[in-house]
Amino acid sequence: MNSLLTSPLLDSLWILAAWATTGLVGAWLLLRIPSLSRLFYGLLALESLFMALSGLQGLAGRSDTRLVLAGGIPGLPFHFRQDPLSSFFLLLLGAASVGTLIYTGGFMKDEPPRTNALFLLRTALFLSSMGGVFLADDAYLFMLSWELMALVSFFMILTDRKREDVRRAGYLYLLMAHGGSLLILFAFALLASHESLSGPLSLENFSFGRMGQTILSPPVALLVFLLSVLGFGAKAGILPLHVWLPLAHPAAPAPASALLSGIMLKTAVYGLLRILFGLEGLPQLHASFGIGLLLAGGVMALFGILYALLQSNPKSLLAYSSIENIGIILLGIGLSILYLKTGHFAAGAIALSAALYHSLNHAFFKSLLFLGAGTMVHATGETNLNRMGGLLHKMPLSGLLVLAGVLSISGLPPTNGFVSEWLLLQATLQAPSLTGTLLRSAVLFGAALLVLSSALAAMGFLKFFGIGYLGQPRSDGARSAHECSLAERMGMGWLTLGTLFLGFFPAFVLSGIRGAVFSLSGADLPSFSHEFGWTWLLPFPPHGPSTSPIFLAGLLLLLGLPVFWLARLPGRGRRRVPAWGCGTRQTPERSQASAESFAQPIRHFFPVFFSMKRHIPTPDDPDPVFSLAVEDPHWPLLYRPLFRLFSLAAESAEKVRTGRISVYLVYSFATLLFLLSVLRWR
Repeated sequence: MNSLLTSPLLDSLWILAAWATTGLVGAWLLLRIPSLSRLFYGLLALESLFMALSGLQGLAGRSDTRLVLAGGIPGLPFHFRQDPLSSFFLLLLGAASVGTLIYTGGFMKDEPPRTNALFLLRTALFLSSMGGVFLADDAYLFMLSWELMALVSFFMILTDRKREDVRRAGYLYLLMAHGGSLLILFAFALLASHESLSGPLSLENFSFGRMGQTILSPPVALLVFLLSVLGFGAKAGILPLHVWLPLAHPAAPAPASALLSGIMLKTAVYGLLRILFGLEGLPQLHASFGIGLLLAGGVMALFGILYALLQSNPKSLLAYSSIENIGIILLGIGLSILYLKTGHFAAGAIALSAALYHSLNHAFFKSLLFLGAGTMVHATGETNLNRMGGLLHKMPLSGLLVLAGVLSISGLPPTNGFVSEWLLLQATLQAPSLTGTLLRSAVLFGAALLVLSSALAAMGFLKFFGIGYLGQPRSDGARSAHECSLAERMGMGWLTLGTLFLGFFPAFVLSGIRGAVFSLSGADLPSFSHEFGWTWLLPFPPHGPSTSPIFLAGLLLLLGLPVFWLARLPGRGRRRVPAWGCGTRQTPERSQASAESFAQPIRHFFPVFFSMKRHIPTPDDPDPVFSLAVEDPHWPLLYRPLFRLFSLAAESAEKVRTGRISVYLVYSFATLLFLLSVLRWR
């Protein structure tokens, strides 16, 4: 009992309650005293910091604590558990949300009191529901938290519900979320109802401890795998269930987008890991499951970044980039399953640690970039990159913070994005140790997709930063842009510090991840540092490639300082001209690269990925303007035909509605006879 009272689990539960209480009390007070807005967002941020510390404590101590509380449904009380995997994602939740909450205090200060109060309440409940997902140890509590998270995030997307596009995006998200929930429920039902080592079926079989003892036949194991991937993939944005994500993220306010993309998508990663490695269990997985997840993640990464490159709305660009990053995480999970099932435990542990590392990285740099996009839109009043430009002169500090996020998400050394992708690449390079041409080819193909998507990500975020922050202003809104508030810069600064820490100290981070990796796979990670200590990272000691982010940063600084010093030397024949002016004195606003022209080579190199409609004007065209519309091919190829099919089925079903009670009684009687016949047959 004493160990439970001092356990991280109890601390985490208190913080969940504190989040919800702060949201309820704060919303009530903000309706009466709007000036308290920053105070309550700051209080939520402080509670998030305590949650991060609770997760860090559980991860460092590798604690695995369970607690059963009265509630739930008769025969199935609430089961809570905080093990190393839960602790890792609680750390992610708490640490990444601190910066977003500080930023929100400044972002929402000018909103009407009712809007501010409702957003505070929804944000607090959103954090509590995500924490509930990470701590749930039975199917009922998990689904209760999961559905609460979906419902609250739906209302966060609908903050500006008067706009038709916002309502459409919110309803599409809710449809996808509930569809995914049904698939997850089916997976839980199979795990609870199949042959168990614990005796006859009861409601207690829906606790995760009993589900983990289930013995599955190979077909049922495959079905649980597919249901889990599709169910959680609907939340994570896996192809082809991703269509809600590019619509919902731009529709939501910037802080909501940061929480949705930076943190909520990781609840799907957590759920997938919990079922595959915990409830279904690694012994019941097959190596082919890993191949499928590996290839799906690679294709998803390439698709996401290709469509990100074509976007002119900065938040749409970031939304498609989230698809790419989730694809990279799935690639790492699939690769770890493949290696672990074929007996290559060190490579499997490295691949799994790379997936977890990238989850943590994405939580920080994607939250930072969504907040940065919010400052861009708020400062200029524009949602199109082509209407921005030159913002670095108007917003120097926030621009530099966004630049740190851009470098990180591009995977450039010595950033945190480089560390996780480099680790994943090192794991793929262990493919020659696999037996069989098919396995080696699948891993190397995944490596090629990883490298290609990483290179395109650098191009895409060069577009994001170059078109938005560099060059000359392209609109009156860009010319009159202003720096964001102190609270917004502090929130972005917190996330920037997080990305820098994750980039410069990978050996420390991986030492913390080691407990979560071991709890999932049973394989321990090697000592990552070599003879030079924590400054170097060596994935496969004692031999193999190594990297040192601190050394790379120092080398870049040494090389950059002389160039900067030489450029500042006074010289003859120098003249100052506008940026991107091609050496001329005229302001070249129209001669600057646009978002569309930047992406033109991509449209030509990868036409099979795009559904494009071009209008090329003729000499006698009354509207001689070239136009190009690029549409996600999943809409014309999948969703619109499905919608027409459902509409046809609905119209056919409408014919049975006669309005006569006698006909409806006949329907009910026939249904009852059918059900009784089925039960009798069974």
